[in-house]
Amino acid sequence: MLNKLGSNLLLIAAITCVALLLLQGIWLAVQATPFTLILIVGTTLLGFGLLFMLAYRARNAERDQQEQVWLTALRLRDPACLESPAAREALQQLLTRFSEAELDAHRQISELHHQATQDELTQLQNRHAFRRDMTALLQRDQDTQTATLVLIRATELGKLNAQRGFQSGDAYIKDIANLITRVVGRFPGHQVYRISGADFAVLVQPVANIPPPLLGRDLKVAFDHYQQQHELESAAYSGLTRLSSGQKIEAILARADLALAHAQTETVNGWAIQQDDDVVELQGQHHWKLVLNDLLEQEHISFTYQPIQPMHPSMLAYNEIYARFSGADGTVLPTDTLFAMAQRLDMVMRLEQMLIIHVMRQYRAFDANQSRWGISLSSNLLQNSAFLIWLDRQLLKDPNTSANLVFELDEEHLERNMTGAKRVFELLRRNGSRSAICNFGKGIGSFTLFRELKPDYIKLDPALLTGLEQDLTNQQFVRMIVDVSHRMGCQVIAEGVEQLGQKQLLQSMYVDGLQGYLIAKPQPLRPDISHLGLFTEDASTSAESE
Repeated sequence: MLNKLGSNLLLIAAITCVALLLLQGIWLAVQATPFTLILIVGTTLLGFGLLFMLAYRARNAERDQQEQVWLTALRLRDPACLESPAAREALQQLLTRFSEAELDAHRQISELHHQATQDELTQLQNRHAFRRDMTALLQRDQDTQTATLVLIRATELGKLNAQRGFQSGDAYIKDIANLITRVVGRFPGHQVYRISGADFAVLVQPVANIPPPLLGRDLKVAFDHYQQQHELESAAYSGLTRLSSGQKIEAILARADLALAHAQTETVNGWAIQQDDDVVELQGQHHWKLVLNDLLEQEHISFTYQPIQPMHPSMLAYNEIYARFSGADGTVLPTDTLFAMAQRLDMVMRLEQMLIIHVMRQYRAFDANQSRWGISLSSNLLQNSAFLIWLDRQLLKDPNTSANLVFELDEEHLERNMTGAKRVFELLRRNGSRSAICNFGKGIGSFTLFRELKPDYIKLDPALLTGLEQDLTNQQFVRMIVDVSHRMGCQVIAEGVEQLGQKQLLQSMYVDGLQGYLIAKPQPLRPDISHLGLFTEDASTSAESE
């Protein structure tokens, strides 16, 4: 404050001196000669300039000094460095606001980091966190060899999404996550991750030092109970392995994946341990090749079906058929995993051929001429000319059966391969078979696909039914789909109907058929399917009352 006052006094003195010099110059100008007058004026102006320069430099020097003092106080975060109480108070307020902003920024960064490493559905840590923790664990110098990794696959996710809707699939994933967390909760130093849609990982730290079989048995007991409680074919499978210092993450995951492959072919909800690291990938492929060869040779296949309820008498009964594959000991094999390994081993065509042959054989044996059977066709075969030639000949052999088969393909896969899709749909039309686009209604682009392929049925994406009663936009979209489909001679089926409100609303929208656990659950295929597949008014009323 004193420095500021001194600067002001200097400026006042400079202005006063200038005025006095001007008065002196005017007084002398009356008696002076022109030369003297010029000299006086020049001297006065020079003095005026020097005084102002002096005042300007003094003020700059003072400001620089004050800036240095403030910089020092800011760097040290110490208001005591300032002389003025007002300046100290101002700095204290500034430091307080800065500290609050800094804490808020750290909090936001922490939240973003948490979101980046957390799975939104299960609130478990995700794949990024898993890789980070695995890398840190393997870089330790000691005790890493006692750590245990468990890979867990929730094998029913795809089936639940297709049969019951995505809400049931999400609930299933949450339940499995809670089961895993509860089982491993009694082991110290554990972490549970969701590393992909249906895959979980458990990392048990060295401090636990538990035998892997104990963990595997505990998980199986929990999964068995969940399977029985929810009437599923399986719940989840577990593959276990040990970790060693210096190993690569890829090698560890390959071992755990091989253990998981063994578990899925041994017993329902089973577990297996893989310790060796030699040619793991080849062992895994060899194991699955043996399983698939035995399956194809012995034809270990059976079927379940889920009837679709017609909403008007003109719609022929429609039953969706699901294949169940078994190992040599009768253990049910996870369908999604089986097809994935068949695709990797270039055996998916043989698997699909066996499935179609058995479906047609069962249809003839059951004399189900009063209903149509829906078969899901693998999208991997859209461009397989050998398979399409075989399918063409197979359908030509039995026109009566072919006319009542509906081949279902997923909208997303059809969009990716429009050329192959057109070829398949034309083949089906030529042989009198029916076609269906599943999970229809991803967006406006769905109508382009509909126009190009002209299917006999479309099955609405179950995601459209989520909250349908409250979502006016989805309601309008579904009405538009129904209206366009009926104009094109196509029938609309709603998949994943689980709530009575959904059913009543869809009925008012004039959909042609309803499918879901509210309507009927999948059940073993029986010779009287031709009668079981037909819904009467009494049956419809009974379903609603339930």
